[in-house]
Amino acid sequence: MIGSTSKVGVPLSLIILGYLMLDRDYTGPKLKRFLMHNYLPMFVSFECWCAIAFLPHFAANRTLQTVADFLRTMLFIDEPAMIHFWYMQMLLGIYLLIPVLACFLRHPQLQQDVTSSTSIKQNMAVRKPLPQHTRYIILLAIIGTAFILVLPTIQTILTWFSVDIDYEITLGGCVGRGSLGLLYMLFGYLLKKNVFHISSRKTSSWLFIAAAVLLWLVSALELRLANELFLVTAGFFPIAFFAFALSNAAIYSTFWKHCPGWLSTAMTGLASYSYGIYMVHPIIAQVLRALIPDSMHLLRVASLNTVSILLFSLLAGFVIARIRPLRKWLLLIK
Repeated sequence: MIGSTSKVGVPLSLIILGYLMLDRDYTGPKLKRFLMHNYLPMFVSFECWCAIAFLPHFAANRTLQTVADFLRTMLFIDEPAMIHFWYMQMLLGIYLLIPVLACFLRHPQLQQDVTSSTSIKQNMAVRKPLPQHTRYIILLAIIGTAFILVLPTIQTILTWFSVDIDYEITLGGCVGRGSLGLLYMLFGYLLKKNVFHISSRKTSSWLFIAAAVLLWLVSALELRLANELFLVTAGFFPIAFFAFALSNAAIYSTFWKHCPGWLSTAMTGLASYSYGIYMVHPIIAQVLRALIPDSMHLLRVASLNTVSILLFSLLAGFVIARIRPLRKWLLLIK
């Protein structure tokens, strides 16, 4: 997360979001509560952080272009002025679709089809065609995985070997980041329903090892051929595969059942500040770069690194949390 958007953290968080939120009821008063208590605070928080991030940018470059860039960011037009804001722009769009997708997934006929298809898989002796709803979902998942993850990955790898493709199969140009997020969330929902039958500890371990090895190999290949350290999109298939395996391992791991009380409390407390850390860390890095002269090399090295920025961001979160309105509307801590 520090310095740039976390390549694994984004798909991982979206998978878990789908695991937690797509199997809920959003009808009637529950929809109003979702919009008022979940969506509205996140929208207000994003706009406030845009205003805060604008201040150091404008102090460094006092032009109308800086003002225009942040106005476009706040209006969700074009690329954001702060690169990590793209995730929030995508998330705000996805949240509007959560009730719609959840309503579809909770349809009685669909639930019956999923149950019947699961029983068919468990009893392979009974050869029956899959229900129509289930066939549609599988078809959409296959198409989505191909166009959102696999094809962009193939094109990226081919560019490493100087192979040009006339048609650009990119994540943004083909389907957009919102579609990528919805696909990750659908993976999370399917994990919760155990459609893939990988809840056993042994299967989860092997899946995680295979995903980690693939991610390491592709990262090493890119560094060797492109002389870059994994600067590809979060839609890159090895990243998605690793995030999926990690999510599955975390969800079904027995570690959480035996987690010590103090560790659970510490992790829960740290998790409550994760959003604030994500939003504030580039701002802190920018301010420190402006305040610490280039001549003070050792101080810049000590301050502008992953651990220091994380600690400074966590400290900023602690300070902001002491003010109740900011705690609610900036950090989204209720």
